[in-house]
Amino acid sequence: MLFAGRSLFGFAVLGFGFVGLAYVDFLNSLQPVPAWLPAYAMLAALNGVALTAAGLAILTGRKVRPAALAVALFFAACIVFLHVPSAFTQPALLRSPWWIRTFESVALIGGAATLAALGGSPTPEPWIRGGRRAFGLALPVFGILHLVYGEGTASLVPPWYPAPLFWAYFTGVAQIVGGLAIAFGVWPRLAAALAGLMYGSWGVTLHVPRVWCQLWGPCDFLDVPGGFDAARGGITSMFVAFGMCGAAWLVAGGFARAGGGKSGGPARQSDGPAQPVRAALRPDSGGHPDRTDPAR
Repeated sequence: MLFAGRSLFGFAVLGFGFVGLAYVDFLNSLQPVPAWLPAYAMLAALNGVALTAAGLAILTGRKVRPAALAVALFFAACIVFLHVPSAFTQPALLRSPWWIRTFESVALIGGAATLAALGGSPTPEPWIRGGRRAFGLALPVFGILHLVYGEGTASLVPPWYPAPLFWAYFTGVAQIVGGLAIAFGVWPRLAAALAGLMYGSWGVTLHVPRVWCQLWGPCDFLDVPGGFDAARGGITSMFVAFGMCGAAWLVAGGFARAGGGKSGGPARQSDGPAQPVRAALRPDSGGHPDRTDPAR
């Protein structure tokens, strides 16, 4: 699971970099950089190059810890210097967009912090604990928005899903329950693994078809605005979904392997000593530090 999580997270960061370079712009919604910024295009291109380099480092398993730390600090800086000020300068965003873009950044920070902890030696337990809590506490925010804006969420569900309003509310509740379980250590590995499966399924069944139809449509089965410019937000959302999936699986793999609690039981794991190893981030280990781990 750790290898899959690292690969998906690296793929997402690499995708963010490609988006920045393709559009010569900062990331849609995740980086609300003001257009008046001097040398905007040059800085946007450098931003894309930095994200591409970090994504490649994570994806290839080289310099994982510094690359993951850079990603965590990058999104933290976006929150401090872009998202927090925008809550005061653009209060209308507080109805929904601000919460989505800010807490997507928080969740990605959680995944990056966990990956940084697992990507080197020694393994800092506070990084794993902080990453898990950041990721877990972000999920209920998304869940509440699903419940408050159920109709709007349902409108984004593709036609091959029956009862879209049900899925909007169901996934809202799932994110609230799962996030709290991850943050407070109640069946945390199972909750994180299932959260990753949910976000990954969204990436494959919701976002990939949407982006395909926007770039190479029109599609008879999905009515979305087409064109390269129109696809920008959808492409970014697709990589966010895969990044959330990777972050969730990194969090699941980062829980303690000894000293209490398994994914199938209610015992708490939240503060036990973590025992991940760097080998678990390689494909030959199957993503599991302990091949006898019953959570496998």
